[in-house]
Amino acid sequence: MVDQGFCFNANEWNFPDAPLRGLYSRPAVYAEVVGLESFEPFLGRLENLSQDFLEQAASSVPPEWYEGKTDELRELLSELVERRTQVGQMILACRHNAPNTFPLWRQNA
Repeated sequence: MVDQGFCFNANEWNFPDAPLRGLYSRPAVYAEVVGLESFEPFLGRLENLSQDFLEQAASSVPPEWYEGKTDELRELLSELVERRTQVGQMILACRHNAPNTFPLWRQNA
């Protein structure tokens, strides 16, 4: 899930909401997706991550990786906490904007 270079919009540390931007370039990875349930159990785990867990993970990041910008890191964590419950809706937005990406997704799902 980490893209090793453009995570959090590269050095911008923000989250531009562009539904198609996050799709993987090889659509074959979505060939078996039939609905949001195809993203479980990971979607549920993400939605239920605690703020404490995210803060603990962030505390293990070497300060030189974020150039000691602790205020910016705290702001990023705050956004992650807020957005973790929105991922399902973002997936639905991807489906709406690129329905052919998910060929097996049921129409009523």
